[in-house]
Amino acid sequence: MGIRFRVTGSEVADFDERSIVNAEFLSESPKDSNAKATDYGLGVKVWGRVLYNVGADVDDVLKLAKWSQIPSENADCYRVAEVTVVSAGSVVRKYVIPNAFVVEYSEKADDVNGTGEFYIHIRQKKDNNAKVAVEGGYAGE
Repeated sequence: MGIRFRVTGSEVADFDERSIVNAEFLSESPKDSNAKATDYGLGVKVWGRVLYNVGADVDDVLKLAKWSQIPSENADCYRVAEVTVVSAGSVVRKYVIPNAFVVEYSEKADDVNGTGEFYIHIRQKKDNNAKVAVEGGYAGE
């Protein structure tokens, strides 16, 4: 099984199965709800490897870090995020979050092993929750 992660907006950040370690889709209602709430949040958490490539033209992890710093006054803080889970050539799940914004971002480096890891938590803009798509069960690319 492999996980792909793609963010599109003013620029594209694309991660394949070599980069993404784990992904989690979230549908969150308030903790004090006793019935289905109208105030709920949809989001995704993604953990991945930083594949350092010195001198490369594109650093997709750097694009995520910069996206996390865009203030809410700038419309580019909202982007389209897709998480695709592929197994044996089939798309098991595909989550499309069309108005995603960054809730939390972190990056760490290990100077002993020369490796890095990143974590990003994104959410859908609440007034557009109905636009989030969850698909699966079809042939992959």
